[in-house]
Amino acid sequence: MNCRIDYRCHVWFALLLLAVLPACTPRGPSLPTPGDPASARRIDSGEIVGFANPAGGYSWLGIPYAAPPIGDLRWRAPQPAKAWSGNRNTLLPGEPCIQYGSQLGGVGTPGSQQGSEDCLYVNVYSPRETGSDAKGSALPVMVWIHGGGNTVGHGAFVDGGALAARENVIVVTLNYRLGPFGWFVPPGNPRLEAHGPGDLDASGNYGSLDVVAALRWVQRNARAFGGDPGNVTVFGESAGGTNALALLVTPAAEGLFHRLIVQSLGFGFSAVPADESPVSTAAVLRKLLVSQGRAADAAAADALARRMPAEEQTAFLRSLDPWTLYAAYPRPGSEWERIPSVFQDGVVVRRGDLATLLADPATHIDVPTILGTNRDEPKIFMAFDPRLVRSAFGLPYALRDPVSYELEARYRSLLWKADGVDSIAAPLAAYGAPAYAYRWDWDEQGKAYGMIDLSTVVGAAHGLEIPFVFGFFDLGPRSELLFHERNAAARLELSGRMMAYWAEFAATGNPGRGRSAAGTPWLPWSAEVSAPRMMVFDTPAGGGIRMLPSNITRDTVVAAMQGEGLTDAEHCQLFRATFRNRQDVWADTAWERYAAGRCSGPRLMSQEMASSE
Repeated sequence: MNCRIDYRCHVWFALLLLAVLPACTPRGPSLPTPGDPASARRIDSGEIVGFANPAGGYSWLGIPYAAPPIGDLRWRAPQPAKAWSGNRNTLLPGEPCIQYGSQLGGVGTPGSQQGSEDCLYVNVYSPRETGSDAKGSALPVMVWIHGGGNTVGHGAFVDGGALAARENVIVVTLNYRLGPFGWFVPPGNPRLEAHGPGDLDASGNYGSLDVVAALRWVQRNARAFGGDPGNVTVFGESAGGTNALALLVTPAAEGLFHRLIVQSLGFGFSAVPADESPVSTAAVLRKLLVSQGRAADAAAADALARRMPAEEQTAFLRSLDPWTLYAAYPRPGSEWERIPSVFQDGVVVRRGDLATLLADPATHIDVPTILGTNRDEPKIFMAFDPRLVRSAFGLPYALRDPVSYELEARYRSLLWKADGVDSIAAPLAAYGAPAYAYRWDWDEQGKAYGMIDLSTVVGAAHGLEIPFVFGFFDLGPRSELLFHERNAAARLELSGRMMAYWAEFAATGNPGRGRSAAGTPWLPWSAEVSAPRMMVFDTPAGGGIRMLPSNITRDTVVAAMQGEGLTDAEHCQLFRATFRNRQDVWADTAWERYAAGRCSGPRLMSQEMASSE
């Protein structure tokens, strides 16, 4: 099912995970009405006309920021978009990038083939200004990078209209290449060795280069929409947070952004797959040589690949239909060994220990940064784990052990925060621009269908803060399972306060009191561990917006786990459930010492145990 007719036909992933909706509920071809002269803009590639959006501002959707990366441009740095003549109506988002439909992506039914390689588009939202007014404005620009494991998702999954209109900012959302089209180890460069500062095509980081190209587009065109190219904030969530964080150590992004917000940082940078890995380029090439009739079996394919020059290998792979290529990889959403993404290749993304790079302003782009997590990050995944939850017809209805459920959620969330906030804020704040930390605690969903306690099963889970940041809760039919009249007043107030803090940070580099004289001051991260250095976002019923101390490290997480009154078997299971990454040398070492060495066997009992979060 193609969702281009109405980009709001996608349903928020939490609702999908609750199995109450198909992946896309079409609403028919009700396009916005173009023609408002005040929405006409001239950008570097031509004239565009948008439309007045329901939030009271203007929207321009599906603007190309780079040439389609197809044919010979597959696995190359993005090239300039072609100019057009006459007015271009920008009423619909561009196609999502190639991906399999997913419960977490908002594009199509799970497993379906979705999107196109012709996908490098941005969407722009502004307050209601005429073209002449926009020329005299210099509003902060906020550029959103969507999440989805770098294998699913699209920029129009969120609507930036309410944030733009309410807070007087320009919001830009973007698509970037996903999966093996976005991050791919080129044949002939299996170790991603640096070939020089201009050798971008050999870097493998094509999705990262797309983000940089979109930021360059913003620099060239922000003024056409009333934005200030000298005041750009990048913000992203989950994998989008990983991509945003990578910009700090991407020299080509210098001067293209001036503040950074990382929400619920996803997985870290990717390791280059070993040759024997099923997601290595060599393994994929051998598999495709057999499937395309170039070799009779795996041994013949291996022999043929060894004889093929790198240029011939690349030409063969570029000649294939994108879905033929993608079929050679493990399917997204179930991969225990992740499709590579965001390499430290030394050309696009700096090499080195990340904490060390961030501790030196000379080795990262030193800008004010916000980092945060949600209190119950993993619950959106745990809610459908048969180990933990009883389900019927795909719908969870009871926790097997409520105490164990909360215990696992607590420690997995603390580890997420240790890795995604505290360990990054500390070096940033100690040696350069200020860093700010937050935790999002809202859990007032209540019961669904009078029986499923979403406040407990889902709570303040991964991704659920995004509607609060954008002030946009109309996520399709059944949104009322999460957002309803019973929680509306406090929810909308919290959303408004969060939008104001985000916008004030975008405007000044300091979230301050969130544009309210009565607001709680958001203090920067301090070297003093007992000082208030983390903002908590919640309604008054949950304690309100407040500053708290924060000192979460991997060591403190393990120490707290060891202090729980559990049996040895329960201790070992909790450790395994918390430290789920397949490759984690630190956790492997800690496992040997944990519970006084009474945990036997490997840290991960099976490949299936490893996390794909």
